[in-house]
Amino acid sequence: METLNWSLAIDLLLALIIIWKLVQGRRDGAVKRLGRLAALAGALLAGGYVKRSFAEQVSERWLEPGILKLLIHARESMGLEDLLVNLARILDKANLPGFLKVNVPERVAALGSEADSVVEKAAKVVSLRLSEWLLFLVAAILAYAIIRICFDGILDPVIRKLPIVGSLNGLLGALLGAALGVVMAVFLLWLAFHLIPALSAPGRPLSPEGVERTYLTKFVFQQLPNLFIRG
Repeated sequence: METLNWSLAIDLLLALIIIWKLVQGRRDGAVKRLGRLAALAGALLAGGYVKRSFAEQVSERWLEPGILKLLIHARESMGLEDLLVNLARILDKANLPGFLKVNVPERVAALGSEADSVVEKAAKVVSLRLSEWLLFLVAAILAYAIIRICFDGILDPVIRKLPIVGSLNGLLGALLGAALGVVMAVFLLWLAFHLIPALSAPGRPLSPEGVERTYLTKFVFQQLPNLFIRG
């Protein structure tokens, strides 16, 4: 009986998510919903374009000199070997280009007079990646804000004033909201199944016998079985 109650509670939660997004979509309308998708796509495209086009210039002109001074100061205070070790860790964690991904003691022993060159290369790599991410974030945020203003503040009010088109805007918004609700419900069900293994243990709500007593959950498991297979 307890398993049945919890299984039906999961079904109820999934249904509430879908209904909530449907109502929200009806209220917002299709223009706002599409505007959010367009803003997200535009943000990614704008961020990628600006990063590719201007990162190197920004890095060389504004970031690299300051970072080079910091690395030279760090080398003087901690020594070249410790500096390279710490830089290697930073570069590895940041998934940066890997000229430091070598045996550090051997590399340092072979450096000799190349120490300054290594610090300069490190400054170039770090400043370039920092420049890329800063430009991407700034461009993406600006593009997202501008596109949202165009859809929400300009296009949406005009569409709502048109009799037939305004009604279609609400209907299509409800459909888009319901579709988003279905995606969210499936995603949350997938997360619960994979992140909380106890829920699919024998006798639990997401076990085969628990799912069999449900409606929405059972439908999702039957339609998307590959999502609910543990590797």
